[in-house]
Amino acid sequence: MSPGAAIAGVVVLGLIFLLALLPKKAGAAQGSGSAVVTRPAKYPYADLINRFADKYGEDPDLIAAIVKVESDFDPTAENPEDPGLDYDSSYGLMQVQLAVAQDFGRVNDYRHATAAEIAWLKVPENNVNCGTWNFDRWADKYGVDIALHMENVGENGYLNKGRRNWPHVNKIKAAYNEYKNAG
Repeated sequence: MSPGAAIAGVVVLGLIFLLALLPKKAGAAQGSGSAVVTRPAKYPYADLINRFADKYGEDPDLIAAIVKVESDFDPTAENPEDPGLDYDSSYGLMQVQLAVAQDFGRVNDYRHATAAEIAWLKVPENNVNCGTWNFDRWADKYGVDIALHMENVGENGYLNKGRRNWPHVNKIKAAYNEYKNAG
């Protein structure tokens, strides 16, 4: 055996050894030879959050933090702010109100939304798209810190009624720091 062939054999054996040490892809059958390494998502719905954060130029970890605080990643979450006013409720992962969905072009009249319009807002993809779009327009217009207050008290609540919710904003910032530091 030539020295070159011996070196090549050692290199191949070394590569096989290193590949054996790599973790297997989740769901891959043992012994399938798959050495694809995937990082676990930092949070549920990471694909949707990343897609729409990228679309609107927002930090996905911040959008995920908003989702965490608003619904704890529950797509069926609903918060009836005023039981006498169905249109004041918020829905889904980002707790989007019907008035926001109207601004987004998906609800004709937020005060008289149809069951189909409400159902549309509860679909995770639609909710994250609409909610991220809304946060982005507020962040562009007023800055991120004010937009974070508006996430809880609304634009009208912040601008016209002077509402602030520091505990809510602090929860979002804490979740954001947790996700940012998770790598």
